[in-house]
Amino acid sequence: MKDIRLTPVDKRIIDWLNILVLLGSLAIIASLSYDILTVGRYRPDSPMTLTIQLVVCSIFILDFLVRWVIAPRKGRFVKHNFLLLLFSIPFLNIVHYAQWNIPHELHYLLGFVPLLRGGYGLVVITRWFTHRSATSLMVSYLAILTATTYFTSLIFFVAERGLNPDVKTYSDALWWATMDLTTVGSNIVAVTPVGKILSVFLAAAGMMMLPIFTVYITDRVVNSRSQAAGHQTSTPTGDSAEQAEQKQGHV
Repeated sequence: MKDIRLTPVDKRIIDWLNILVLLGSLAIIASLSYDILTVGRYRPDSPMTLTIQLVVCSIFILDFLVRWVIAPRKGRFVKHNFLLLLFSIPFLNIVHYAQWNIPHELHYLLGFVPLLRGGYGLVVITRWFTHRSATSLMVSYLAILTATTYFTSLIFFVAERGLNPDVKTYSDALWWATMDLTTVGSNIVAVTPVGKILSVFLAAAGMMMLPIFTVYITDRVVNSRSQAAGHQTSTPTGDSAEQAEQKQGHV
């Protein structure tokens, strides 16, 4: 949301809310990583996960309500931030405490909502660094690449562990994700449908995003040379300055 017509107090409140949302999102990523790296699978119904989800969702709802109160056009704000509102609903907590019997497929999909909340925290980080410049754009892509590599390696580890003899520890999955993203390839080949889909996704993402590094470096080199050439052109040499002084003396 763009900070339009905001007072200094409103901006300070939003900054504190961004910090809370960021900490909550990092807590979700930490709990997700703990489950996968220790147990080997994600447990969305564990007491620890449900508690963290409830606290983080409360922060998200508070963030949404405060921004809605501050926004000059409230209907437009709701329209542009509807996904944030959906992320704020603690679906798994509601199902757990109400003891509803929902289809396994729906429960499986709801288990991915916390991943989206964790990804939102990365969006907050990226938004702090971006100001429509080449450097900030580079930071954005680095954040996206890092998040993509990490999340896909976790999913790949859960899907391939026990079925793929080459995937014994998480480091194997991280190696696979890094090499697949760089399109170099690794000695680990996916054997599950999920792993194969992730292999195609990472390779495609690498081919689309890695050339941006080349563009960024080229842009920086060209700008540096242009600035150096402009500086040399605007600075007169010693001979030309001396000649100018002689001409002024004759006049």
